[in-house]
Amino acid sequence: MSAKKRFRPLWVILHWLMALLVFITFAIGLTSLTRTSNAGGKLVPLAVHMFLGIAIFMIVIARFILRALVFKPARRAAQASTLFAKKPAMLDQLNVYVHPLLYLFTALMALLGIAIALPANLLTTIVSGAPLPVTFDIYPARAWHGSLSLILLLLVAQHVLVAVFHQFIKGENFLGRMWFTKQ
Repeated sequence: MSAKKRFRPLWVILHWLMALLVFITFAIGLTSLTRTSNAGGKLVPLAVHMFLGIAIFMIVIARFILRALVFKPARRAAQASTLFAKKPAMLDQLNVYVHPLLYLFTALMALLGIAIALPANLLTTIVSGAPLPVTFDIYPARAWHGSLSLILLLLVAQHVLVAVFHQFIKGENFLGRMWFTKQ
């Protein structure tokens, strides 16, 4: 596979870094934050969750700006005739919508997290070790943050399913496109 069919190294780094951070943030949110009371033991996971959320937001902005101004990601070359060549799979057809929705919902998740953190004064609370609010449910953004996380999780799952479909069922070197070239 030629380098022209691959993503640029910066794009690869941003993609895999964001993927790693999103999975870690989901894991922290689902295991440490939603299942524990707002006691002192929740401060460290909450601080990590917030820090990663801000990092993800910055990466989303960087990727969006890079995509719009600097370069578009490499497009897949036409593949040889396969079992699925005649009619595109439903997941493939949704691909046009999934990437913009991934950007949008990831950015919204971060903004909603900020909309919870600011009125709850979480930055000061985390730095000082002061007690957390009894519940975050008093902040309207909390319900949206939780609901949107499920939608984002579905979008990420669809994204992964498409990659697996192209890599293993269609036999394309789909994951190879999103990795570094050999020099």
